Amino acid sequence: MRDLRFAEFLCGLWGSACDALGVPAGQATRTVRELRELLPAWADERIGDEPRQPSFVAADGFPAEMSLNWSGGRPELRILFDCLSDADSVRPALAATSRRFEQVSEVFAAAPLWYSMAWRPPGPAAYKAYFGLYAWPAEQRSAALGQAMERLGMAEAWDDTRRRVDGDDQGGRREIEFLGLDLTDTAESRAKVYYRNHGAGIRELDRMASVALAHNTDEALAAYQTLTGAPVDGGQEALTCLAFRSGLGRAAESTTYLRMPSLTSSDQEAVDRAADLLRRAGVDPGPLHAVAAALAPTSLAESQGLLELVSYRAARRPGDITTYFRFPVYHQPAAPPVAPVDPAYPMERITPMSQPDLQRVADFNTGRQEEYESSRLIRLLADEATPDATKKAVLTYLQPWSNAFQRMISARVTYESDFALRTIALEHQREEIGHDEILARTRAEDQRVVWDPVIEAGASWFVDQFATLPGVQRAILAHLALEAGSLSLSKAGVRAFPNDPYFSLHDEADVEHLEMGYEILRQRSDWNVDDIVTVLDRAWQVITVVSDRIAECAVRDTAA
Repeated sequence: MRDLRFAEFLCGLWGSACDALGVPAGQATRTVRELRELLPAWADERIGDEPRQPSFVAADGFPAEMSLNWSGGRPELRILFDCLSDADSVRPALAATSRRFEQVSEVFAAAPLWYSMAWRPPGPAAYKAYFGLYAWPAEQRSAALGQAMERLGMAEAWDDTRRRVDGDDQGGRREIEFLGLDLTDTAESRAKVYYRNHGAGIRELDRMASVALAHNTDEALAAYQTLTGAPVDGGQEALTCLAFRSGLGRAAESTTYLRMPSLTSSDQEAVDRAADLLRRAGVDPGPLHAVAAALAPTSLAESQGLLELVSYRAARRPGDITTYFRFPVYHQPAAPPVAPVDPAYPMERITPMSQPDLQRVADFNTGRQEEYESSRLIRLLADEATPDATKKAVLTYLQPWSNAFQRMISARVTYESDFALRTIALEHQREEIGHDEILARTRAEDQRVVWDPVIEAGASWFVDQFATLPGVQRAILAHLALEAGSLSLSKAGVRAFPNDPYFSLHDEADVEHLEMGYEILRQRSDWNVDDIVTVLDRAWQVITVVSDRIAECAVRDTAA
């Protein structure tokens, strides 16, 4: 391995993980090529016997790690690498890609830069950047973050977090290590601050996590105990990540990272505990075992440190668990991992008619969603020049559509006879019940009850389709059309109505509901791509007509 170039090694690991996850060869090849183009210039160097530019990513100085997030129905494969001495050549490209990165890049010009690629098949890859603050004095870290959060429009939430965290820290038990940025410029894009905790038990880790708005203490403590195997021990130097979103006066969510080598005697024990946590969250642990076997240079029972971290986020998304793999490159000999899938965890699964069909559906639906984001309603909410009265009038006419949505999802459950699809429909219904009431409370000062023929006709069309379409098409109508449209509307709504519970709730939940649709297509074979595209095309036409009508009515009512 010492003669391998970094790019060969890392792309090989990525390919091995794709194989273990059962990713179609064409998709895996495409993303390997994308990763290769993303890696900095140092990736062309040979690995050698010791790091020429030691990195903080891993204890042995190796500059990269790989991870898997297990929420969303299908694992998301990620890779993170240190830009090292190539950081100065990488920064201009990132600044050109993301306005948010450009806003704070100057503040962290002297900080190490890390870069990350995340991919949940079959969608496009997403990217993140991290500024390492671990070498700076504590006062400099705090001052730089204050300046950065001001530029990002998150100063209020950061000030609230500092009060909560600093007020609970006695004797310097935690320190700030990183600022992470989602490299997108949307309402849901996050800025993330990472803390390293020294000697913290699980109760203290839970107190740190509860600084965020979205956190469930009971679920978090149960998860920590599953990973630690002990009622109070949090292991060595656990991490806490607090994520911030625009428009909120407090950290939005939190993630806790436990270091498995400090809590287990081998990678086998670490993987088994992570698998137990996945199982408790309703996630099949088989793919985790398969990936761990594929990445391990030797028997898991004989190694330690491959599974370095397991993170848990106790928020709205079920199974939000991530496993982080580090590779013992410099402190022990290792060959490129080529271990086969563990036969105890076969990867056979029901697949759709063909992968190109699934990609065609994804491409078509993404294109229609992007078109919808240019619709009159979305532009009306996103435009800062839109009068407040008009924006509030949008809520008035959104109410009958929200009320009708409850009829739609009930019709889906009522008419679904396929057991698996009905189970998903019931889950969807449980998560959506009462959202119309949240909207009603949001606009409590407006007691108007409106009726509009266009809005009602659009709602009736959806109810009728849920009563008559075949099962898979019925599910696709719910998850790839209605939920995708709701996601786009929520993004604009969060900007127009910061801190509004109705839009904030949908902004995150709709992402998960959208992914459900693609997972159904991956697991089923009883669908035809032309039929699916036709249903989606008609649904997006109706959604757009209804949305245009809502905007028209809001403008008309407030024209004076």
